[in-house]
Amino acid sequence: MAEGDALVRAGKWRSWGPMLLLGRDVHGATLGIVGMGRIGRAVARRGRGFGMRLLYTGTRRHPEVEAELGAEYCDLPELLRRSDFVSLHVPLTPATTRLIGARELALMKPDAVLVNTSRGPVVDEAALVEALNAGRLGGAALDVMEREPIGPGHPLLSAPRVVLTPHIGSASVVTRTRMAEMAAENLVAALSGDRPPNLVNPEAWERRRVLGVAGRGGRSGPCRQSVTGAG
Repeated sequence: MAEGDALVRAGKWRSWGPMLLLGRDVHGATLGIVGMGRIGRAVARRGRGFGMRLLYTGTRRHPEVEAELGAEYCDLPELLRRSDFVSLHVPLTPATTRLIGARELALMKPDAVLVNTSRGPVVDEAALVEALNAGRLGGAALDVMEREPIGPGHPLLSAPRVVLTPHIGSASVVTRTRMAEMAAENLVAALSGDRPPNLVNPEAWERRRVLGVAGRGGRSGPCRQSVTGAG
């Protein structure tokens, strides 16, 4: 779509052609999901709706997902070898930093597409650019980059068959409104001495409780600041 839009705006669309900007069918294709958390499961349901075969990998199996969606669990190398589309949905940790590098990209089909909507450093961008330029990968779609915003002259900007978007995976009115509400709810709870509903560091709250400062009766400024919520 990005290529087609640019073609039309540049005045280069002369006529319809049977081979003009051909895309890949998702129906019947294999979707590999790396990270079967809440977002990974939502993507799996959508893929199932398009009649895609589902593979997934992660730190553990999810029998309930396999039963509901017919997803098949496998390790990362097998998933990369078999998938037509690979979608990344993992948090950024030392273990997932550059999870997809030159070795992993080499395992993918030459016409496969890599989609990253998780965190930029999960993908080795230099290795991705090399694979795209060498024609060893069908394409990539990135909503996140190693450094944001991406700098002018970055090799990804001139790489072929790649779509880049400015970290807008959650950019809907309903989603962003709910994010703001969650942030406010967490802030109000923490300032009131109550347990925030979306803690990213629950151990800080437990430490607070052990020290006897949790609850409305024992607020403490420094301790309160150690408890954060996920917005």
